[in-house]
Amino acid sequence: MKAKFSFYAKHIFLCLAFLFLPYAFTSVNSAFSLPNLYSNNHDRIYLFIYFSLLCFFYFNYYYLIPKYYFLNKQFLYFIIIACFLLFFLWISRFLDHPDHNFLDFGNHPQPFLNHPHPFERGLKPPPHFQDMPPKPMPFDTMGGPPTQYGHTALVYLLGVISSLLFAISNRLQNVEREKMKSELAFLKAQINPHFLFNTLNSIYALALKKDDKTPDAVIQLSELMRYIITNANDQVIDLNKEINYINNFVSLQKTRLGQTVNVDYKVNGNSYGKAITPLILISFIENAFKHGVNPDQTSVICIYIDIFDEELTLFVSNRKTFSVKSETGIGLQNTIERLALLYPDRHQLKIEDAIDKYIVNLSIKVG
Repeated sequence: MKAKFSFYAKHIFLCLAFLFLPYAFTSVNSAFSLPNLYSNNHDRIYLFIYFSLLCFFYFNYYYLIPKYYFLNKQFLYFIIIACFLLFFLWISRFLDHPDHNFLDFGNHPQPFLNHPHPFERGLKPPPHFQDMPPKPMPFDTMGGPPTQYGHTALVYLLGVISSLLFAISNRLQNVEREKMKSELAFLKAQINPHFLFNTLNSIYALALKKDDKTPDAVIQLSELMRYIITNANDQVIDLNKEINYINNFVSLQKTRLGQTVNVDYKVNGNSYGKAITPLILISFIENAFKHGVNPDQTSVICIYIDIFDEELTLFVSNRKTFSVKSETGIGLQNTIERLALLYPDRHQLKIEDAIDKYIVNLSIKVG
């Protein structure tokens, strides 16, 4: 609602500024004077012509360009533009000088009726008269288009060019937006099965050991999957829900791994009233459990989430294990790409990929 109000208010302001623009440049005694529509015919002509050109700007932007220019009918589009130009020139000339032909661009000096030649009675011209340059004739004594004629053509062409540029720019932005949506949908489609595959492996490991914690792990998995099915397709979600999701994930991993891993997991700050993109943090945490657990010795994984004002900081650290050779997961790469698409200027990501350790520092705006 607020965005719509801002949109219409901006257009109304620009339209009023455009309509009163001529009077800002034609004022004599002040920087700006209101049009005298009651007694000044020229002011009425200015206002009518500029209002007509303004209406044509929107007609061209919302109808002609999408109907013809964007449908590969450019030749027909420019013919229509030329016809409207002739129409506005005719209207401009007809209202200002109804007795002139609007296609007459020649100069027609008016004869001096009933006035004899100044030197035909034998009077001598003054000295150096032959060397004096001729003075230009006043515009009112010459034919051709009036000033309003040129103003109309100039404003019309500027309106056509600007509306065309605005429409092309808006179309490119829409294409880029749709492309981003498609890329995000593809990335999400990869992340969800990837996470499900890893979690099912975790529960399978518990079931093989006939661990009593297996039912609890299944319940935790169902909570995680409910979150994914319900909220993963939203653009943003409450940060509190995302933190709860991470809590369930870490708890599930502790249940699966038991004493083989020491998880130092802390959340500091208030997560209420803030929003974040779903599943934007989990891949970094999941990667630590995937590549930082050594079954032959106790592993250490540190996960710190700090929330201060409108900024969230995620720190994840784990030692690398070499007991199992594994490829880099697609979930981590997809998350990095999603951050670039969704938070281009609102996040900082630093990854330290050393020989024996892997550290992630992510700072992201969550306001």
